[in-house]
Amino acid sequence: MECSHPVSCQCQPIAKVNVLGAQISHIELSFSQPISAFSLSQVSVWVKSLNTQNEWVKLDLNACHQNNESNFILLIQPDAHCLATKLLYFDIERFTQVRPELQLKIEFDQALHISASQCNILPILCLDTQGFTHFTYQDLTCSFYQPKFSFQLHPLIICLHGAGEGGNNQSNILADKMAVTFANQLHQEMLDYPYILAPQCPSFWVDKFLLNGQYYYGKRDYTDDLLALIQDSLIKYKDIDPKRIYIVGGSMGGYQGLRLFSDAPDLFAAALIACPAKLPALEKLHHLKNKKIWLIHSTLDEVVPIENSLNLLEQIYNEKDTQAMFTLYEKVVIEGKVIDPHCVFLPLYDNQLTSGQNSIFEWLGKQGV
Repeated sequence: MECSHPVSCQCQPIAKVNVLGAQISHIELSFSQPISAFSLSQVSVWVKSLNTQNEWVKLDLNACHQNNESNFILLIQPDAHCLATKLLYFDIERFTQVRPELQLKIEFDQALHISASQCNILPILCLDTQGFTHFTYQDLTCSFYQPKFSFQLHPLIICLHGAGEGGNNQSNILADKMAVTFANQLHQEMLDYPYILAPQCPSFWVDKFLLNGQYYYGKRDYTDDLLALIQDSLIKYKDIDPKRIYIVGGSMGGYQGLRLFSDAPDLFAAALIACPAKLPALEKLHHLKNKKIWLIHSTLDEVVPIENSLNLLEQIYNEKDTQAMFTLYEKVVIEGKVIDPHCVFLPLYDNQLTSGQNSIFEWLGKQGV
């Protein structure tokens, strides 16, 4: 390429929330001048973060798409298990997801006459969370999705995160697809365009829990605040259908979901609960009689024992005509790799479970108070 003036480039990294969390998926390059010929061999992309032990790692580029003579899209080789492209880092000592600084470096072939100083790298844009707004309620950090399609009445889905997604950094909607899966067009249509409310507590939903010989401590009980938050949402958004309020919770969020349901059994139409980390008090469990619950667990789960789910089922199945459903996994496989069986909630968020002719989301959408 022959050029009388130096070429500058604006680089927009774009992320998507995949099954194992938010990852950089592609990069949009906007050049200040038309580029007569551009290919993958002329560019390399490097990242550095806590996930790479603060070492520069070169990314595998999969393809290059040209929008026009000065705008190109670099596609990163998709790999849900790739740590280098992840937006979150799991701090094992604090048992929480943090949002570390993620640095990018883009190098061009010398023939393009673009130096590092002429390459402006913009902040990462996550497409899947763009439709969410964020606000605080007491000490809860909340992400909220309002459906774009006007419907007479919309369901409301409450998404309750697990132990590792506490904080105030929206990690609860970035760590996995729990919330964003209900915002995609397919599932919006399937579920009558639901509202989505994803509250994030500062640490943990429970006051104390033991894991791998170490105790972790939450700040307080959030049940009353969560119920008040839901009631406030019903008052503010008149087109939420009070007969179709659903709970989705995994692990510690599974406990909080059961706690909400048992404290206000007439408020909720149904719940999807994966590997509940704890059960509500025995005197509350009878409130789940005849309630619509789809329970998921793995027999190989070493984080939350299968006995939690079995004990719950024993209590509610002792009640006549209970409508609880149970899906039991052994291994959990994500994109061809066996992962920690505690993560049984991940297939749930991808709507992979079925009952007869209905997927788990279709089943959910058929439930009402």
